[in-house]
Amino acid sequence: MLLSTARLAGCVLALLIGIGTPLVSLAIAAGQLDDFQDGTTQEWVAALAGGIPPTPPAVVANAGPAGSGDFALRITASGAPTGPGSKLVVNNIQTRWVGDYTAAGVEEILLDVNNLSDVPLTIRVGLDTPPVVPGGGRWVTQGAVVPALSGWRTLGFSVLEGDLLPGDAFAVDPAVTLSNVAVIRVLHSTEPSYTGDSIAAIADFDNIEAVPEPSGSLSLILGGALLASLASSRRAGAAP
Repeated sequence: MLLSTARLAGCVLALLIGIGTPLVSLAIAAGQLDDFQDGTTQEWVAALAGGIPPTPPAVVANAGPAGSGDFALRITASGAPTGPGSKLVVNNIQTRWVGDYTAAGVEEILLDVNNLSDVPLTIRVGLDTPPVVPGGGRWVTQGAVVPALSGWRTLGFSVLEGDLLPGDAFAVDPAVTLSNVAVIRVLHSTEPSYTGDSIAAIADFDNIEAVPEPSGSLSLILGGALLASLASSRRAGAAP
């Protein structure tokens, strides 16, 4: 199957990760957490094809869910019809976020989000393979609606094979993608789409974490209380 021009451009940097081998080496581990407490974006970037958005991702002090001393990653989208920065999206291709999610036991992505905009957002997590890996493609999670001016909320996104949705027409097999992740992204997209929607919006993100998903029975018993407990412990760990 031929690859789209957009996909080839979007994965140029991802190719460099696994150059010399058709597969991405195991790197991701359950428990991987980016909390931005080093004052940097920790290599989360808005574009992979060289475009520089008008307002790049930035780390903001004292903006995180733990308050004073807690850093957060701020993403700004201009709402322009096309071009860099038109969409609320951020990507990571660093070795700690790529590899074989299935072998590593990563089944869920947790993150904290604060929608600072006067419009609601539908947040999803997207996963993609290097173009040299056939049979995988771009996949996205179910969407979570975050109301306008939401305040901090903790969201959980299942990345189990059966829960992922095709992110574009070239998506083939989520199992292949989960075994060969080269790009992880967080984005706003009202419909299942890896590229997302143009929107004028600002949102803060914090404590992006790869975790094993609670068992179905445990989720049914604890539900929101479990997520609240997880969020509390993660935020406490992020505080100085």
